[in-house]
Amino acid sequence: MNPTQQVDMPIPEVPANHGYGIGLFFTLVLFIFSFSSTSNAASCCGGGASSGIILPKFNDAMIDMGFSNETYNGFWTNKGQYKDDPKGSDLLQRRINISYAHRLADQWQLSLGVPLVDNQNTYSGEQSSVQGLGDMSLSLWYEAFEKVTCVYRINGWESLKPSIYLGTSLTLPTGISPYSDRVDSSFDITGLGFYRLDANIIIEKTVYPYSLSWQGQYGYAFERPVNQEYGQGVSPYNKQLGNRNASTFSAAYTWFLPNLSMLTMTASHSELEEKSASYDGITDTSNGLEKTTLGLSFAYSNAIRDWIYKLGISEANEGSNIPKTQIITMGVSHVY
Repeated sequence: MNPTQQVDMPIPEVPANHGYGIGLFFTLVLFIFSFSSTSNAASCCGGGASSGIILPKFNDAMIDMGFSNETYNGFWTNKGQYKDDPKGSDLLQRRINISYAHRLADQWQLSLGVPLVDNQNTYSGEQSSVQGLGDMSLSLWYEAFEKVTCVYRINGWESLKPSIYLGTSLTLPTGISPYSDRVDSSFDITGLGFYRLDANIIIEKTVYPYSLSWQGQYGYAFERPVNQEYGQGVSPYNKQLGNRNASTFSAAYTWFLPNLSMLTMTASHSELEEKSASYDGITDTSNGLEKTTLGLSFAYSNAIRDWIYKLGISEANEGSNIPKTQIITMGVSHVY
């Protein structure tokens, strides 16, 4: 994190058979996985696994492990002006995200995300190395469709029906925050320090080999008492982060390979806005943030669709009150 910014930045969080319907549905899963891991990752999302992983409709459980490497290269001021970091700075955060999803009923699923964070930073000649747990997340999803909606061609209005997922996720402040004990600077931070409740929606339509999708997120952070900041005692006050809005548009193309495996490429465009925080009910209009991110990712599924391998890159290209970041992600999922 950039110590010249006097704001609380969101810490990196960072989606089997060969039958007709099952093969179609797994392309949807590849598509969701390939954009969700990059579009809302890193500084944009407070801990965990973003809005959670998505379990394929024909499976009971899934485990996902991902690795992300986030580099910081300057920052945008609260007026949107870009500033370089001091010469010789090297700011890096690595994350291992471990997630598990479990089917509760035909159209209901639950998932848990656990992030492990490694901060390695050099700034103005000062070095810092911190490892710890990030903010965990718990997500509940409802599949608002009973049949697979992916098609090979449009045959009337019925074939235009999209897949819709409705979900809610709770971010748990299990990471190291500015309000934790033994925190000297923003380089030590691995979590936000706030509970946050998100409402999520995914709308996707696939007409092979093309897919389009939109993912929306609205987050509410709960107020908390504060009596210390970065290891120093302060006069007690109550703080609440601003409400968060996030939106991601994605387009994907799928190749069906000769060995019956599949490769999906996804391009994404994400917008994040977080309103200003309030202190004892008084809003500080100087600390809201915005960020625009572009992403490109690939997802490969083996012939029997039980293993999915992912690789992606995303880069912030515009913002305010937030660092400029580039994130490289890779991961693997196994379904049961």
